[in-house]
Amino acid sequence: MKRIFTAIIGLASALASFSSHAEESRLISGMKEHGVFNTVEIAANIGTTGLGLEVASPMTEWAKLRVGFDCMPKFKRNMEFPIENYIGDQLGQNLDRINEMMGDLTGQSVANTLHMESKPTMTTFRLLVDVYPFKSNRHWHITVGFFVGGNSIGTTVNTPGDMSSLMSLKMYDALYHTTTSEEFVNNPEEYPLFGFMTFDKESARQFQQKMLNAGQLGIYVGDNEDGTPCMLLPDEEGIFKMKTKVNRFRPYLGFGYGGSLSRDGRWQASFDAGVQFWGGTPKLTANDGTVINDLTNLNKDTKSYIDLMKAMPVYPTIDLRISYRF
Repeated sequence: MKRIFTAIIGLASALASFSSHAEESRLISGMKEHGVFNTVEIAANIGTTGLGLEVASPMTEWAKLRVGFDCMPKFKRNMEFPIENYIGDQLGQNLDRINEMMGDLTGQSVANTLHMESKPTMTTFRLLVDVYPFKSNRHWHITVGFFVGGNSIGTTVNTPGDMSSLMSLKMYDALYHTTTSEEFVNNPEEYPLFGFMTFDKESARQFQQKMLNAGQLGIYVGDNEDGTPCMLLPDEEGIFKMKTKVNRFRPYLGFGYGGSLSRDGRWQASFDAGVQFWGGTPKLTANDGTVINDLTNLNKDTKSYIDLMKAMPVYPTIDLRISYRF
């Protein structure tokens, strides 16, 4: 009886295994019949998103899934900003006087102009689906999907040659705020400048008035909405940086045309065109959070950059793709 029971269990297990393999075989057969993930394409692309690599495979007879990444090669665009002194809300004419004073105190000076280099920083991941709407024509396709990347698509930073000037600007800014405070005049002995310069109350007040007459220093990038100058400073490390920001997630809609390059159909070429929706006009933002787009009276270089960004609420995406099918 035990042997019979064991045999029945074994037969049931065999039938279940056979049934499972049969179902799996039918599934695989059905996928092959309808062309689901039955081939793999490796592709290289070049276009407005830079250089990229893709892996693609058919999802059905009429749709293909593509996954890949793109990286924009580095190139530079030069920009300049004037460094100005200002008193209250008015630009001054005292930069030479400030440099003379800084030279006497520290041996350092501040340049009249800050040179900047703007570089793209676009690295994105893409997930796209090509849909072939014409059964009799497999060349044309419509593409939907998305790109994902960092929210900064470009960085503008001062050139290395301007580092010493920016450090002097930061030094002057710290000196100005220290010496124009009431604490400095009331207790000058507690504020030795540069570790060795000390003042009595009278000389401290005279030096304070000298600094007030000279004014503050900053990087002039344009005017605020109320007409006052927008003056910015480098960060704690003495670097002045701006970033062009968009949304990280960017839906995509486009179309394309492709075909075989070889008789066996393994080598393929396609051309794609579409747009990424990156959430409105890109914002050029300074290191302290100031949005340069919101300013007026921008200099020529900055205005041309902002005008270009305003003209691109969506990003035109054009790709030429060469692939090999396994």
